[in-house]
Amino acid sequence: MSRSYKKTPYCGDNKGKDKKRMANKKVRMFLKNLDHELKNNDYKKVFETYDICDFYFLETWEEYWKRCLRYYYEWNSVGISTPFPNKKEEYRNWYKMYKMK
Repeated sequence: MSRSYKKTPYCGDNKGKDKKRMANKKVRMFLKNLDHELKNNDYKKVFETYDICDFYFLETWEEYWKRCLRYYYEWNSVGISTPFPNKKEEYRNWYKMYKMK
């Protein structure tokens, strides 16, 4: 197992069963309203596969930390009390999501 890390801080959306289930449901609903069957790869015309997993984030540690602080102050100004974010724990979360392969 290598100890390498990502060159850019990238965090992408994970493909999950929920997103695939949603796509399959959409295709099945489309097929119910058709008179003919779809051939081999015609389902791609109904639901694009890149819509299942389509977004990602590029964020440095400084941007991530500023966002954590901004969320803390926004939530507390509304009246929802949240604990102040621990810098060490938040760095570990950022490292896990954005830098580890």
